[in-house]
Amino acid sequence: MIKGLLRNLHRYVFWALISVMLWAWIFTLLFSAPEKNKVVLYADVPAVDGTALSIELEKDRPKGIRIVDAKTFNSMLFEQHAVLKGDIYLVPESDAETYLPSFAPIDRAAFPGAAFYESDGQAYGIVICDGQTGLAVGARYVTYAEGERCFLFFNKDSKHLGTWNDSADDAAIVIAQHFLELQ
Repeated sequence: MIKGLLRNLHRYVFWALISVMLWAWIFTLLFSAPEKNKVVLYADVPAVDGTALSIELEKDRPKGIRIVDAKTFNSMLFEQHAVLKGDIYLVPESDAETYLPSFAPIDRAAFPGAAFYESDGQAYGIVICDGQTGLAVGARYVTYAEGERCFLFFNKDSKHLGTWNDSADDAAIVIAQHFLELQ
């Protein structure tokens, strides 16, 4: 009996792998969304409660958006293709200049009263954490590096910036506005 089992082991392993791949595909199909129906927020911070933040930001998500996906990343991953497809980024001041070519200029009128990260007279980021003033937007969900300023930026290639880059909707802006209201 054991010899028969070992003789056919490769078949059992093959069908087990097929089963795992099938279930993974079904899971992805059911619980994911195409880019046009998803807004992705990447946070380059020490820690982020991605699940809780996603749930909070999905409460007032714009029409057509099925998923708001909040994830953590670090500078080592920024050059990877998947990370570059994000819509909103939370980035510390120490990395802001490095990533600046990937970010969209911000229309200041969309965020009245906000303080901005500026480069060459153009606003690119919104201050979300400042150790000197005690500002820490969304501190319940995001752990910021102590003493470092952090900014919210938008991907210049996002499909959710509306008239800023002639995309179909402005979902990333609406979700960022919701994030900025979090305590």
